[in-house]
Amino acid sequence: MKIGYDAKRYFHNKTGLGNYSRDLVNAVIASHPEDQFFLFDTKPQIEGLAPNTIAVPPGNGIPFLSTSFLWRPYFMRREMAKYMLDVFHGLSNELPFGKYPTAIKKIVTIHDVIFKHYPEHYPAFDRFVYDKKTGHAVKIADRIIATSKTTADDLIQFYDADASKLHVVYQSCGDAHRQQYDNLAITVFRNQHQIPENSFLYLSSFQTRKNHLQLLKAFALYKGTYKLVLAGKPGETLSTCKQYIQDNQLSNKVVILESLENKDLPLLYRACSAFVYPSMIEGFGIPLIEAAQAGIPIAVNDVNIFRELAPEGSLYFKAGDVQHFALQLEALSREPKRDYSSFLKAFEPTEQANAVYELYRF
Repeated sequence: MKIGYDAKRYFHNKTGLGNYSRDLVNAVIASHPEDQFFLFDTKPQIEGLAPNTIAVPPGNGIPFLSTSFLWRPYFMRREMAKYMLDVFHGLSNELPFGKYPTAIKKIVTIHDVIFKHYPEHYPAFDRFVYDKKTGHAVKIADRIIATSKTTADDLIQFYDADASKLHVVYQSCGDAHRQQYDNLAITVFRNQHQIPENSFLYLSSFQTRKNHLQLLKAFALYKGTYKLVLAGKPGETLSTCKQYIQDNQLSNKVVILESLENKDLPLLYRACSAFVYPSMIEGFGIPLIEAAQAGIPIAVNDVNIFRELAPEGSLYFKAGDVQHFALQLEALSREPKRDYSSFLKAFEPTEQANAVYELYRF
C-alpha cells in the first residue's frame, strides 16, 4: 500500500499531538517495510527517514504554496493524487477540504472536542475553526479513530458521527518511558532539578482546564510531609499559580519546572513518589500511561475520561471538592509503588499500530 500522513505535527510539534504522530507513524512504518509511506508537510525534515518513507513538500510548480497556509487544508490533495495514495491519514483532527481521488481511503484521528465542553477557554475564532475542521473531517472520513470511548461518544453527541465509522484506538507513549533506569540516574536527576525525595507530581501545561489552582488549594490543606512538583509549559494560569504559592506561604513546598525536555520526563516521573491528575477534561491523558510505566501511585479527578482510562487502584477525588481532594492527597502519600504491567498491555505501540493498520486495509 501507499499510505500518506498529514505530518505537520510529526515534524514540528514536540508535545502531545507530535508525540502521538511520531509514535504511531514510526511503529506502523517499522512493522510494514513492504509498504510506501509519504509524510506531507510544507517544511519536512528529510534526514533520518526510513528507506520506505518519503517526505513530501508542496509541488506542482506553484512556488508560493510552500509558504501558504492554504496548502495543508486545501492543496495538499494535489500531492496525494500525484503519488496515487491508497490511504491518507489526518493525524490531528482534520482532513483537507475539497474533492479527493476516489481511490483514496480517508482516515482521521480525533483526539478531543474539549472546545465544545469548555468554549469559554477558547477564543471565538479558534472555536469556529476547530468546529469547522472537526465537522468536515467527521463527515468525509471513511474511518474515524477516536483515542478514547469518551471522545467517540462526544463525536456522536456533537457531530452526529456515524457510529459504524468510529473506532477507538488507545494511544501509546514514547519508548523512553518503557526503559529501565537505575537509582543513580534518578538520584542525579532529582538533585539536578532540586526535586524533593517525597513529592507529588503534576505534569501538564499551565492552562485553565488543567486545574492547577484546585490542586494548589488542596495542597494548602494537605497535612502530610510530601512536597509538590508542577512541571509543564508556561500558559495563561502560570502567573496565578505563582501568586497563590506566594500568598499562601507554599514556596518551600512547591517546585515549578518550566523548561524540561521530552527526554527528561521518564526520570521526572521516577524522581517523584506519586502522580496526581486534576485536569477537568482530556481526550486521552497520556501522562496516566507514562506515570504507570514509572510504577508510581496515581490519583485523578473523578471525570469520565479517567474512569475509562485510569489503572485499577487509582484514587479518585471529587471534582470541585477541595477538602476531599486534600484527603485523597493524604491517602495517595501512603500508597506504595505498583506493577501496572497488565494494565499497560492495552497501550503497547504494537497494539496501537496493528489496530490502525487494520483500518487502512478495509
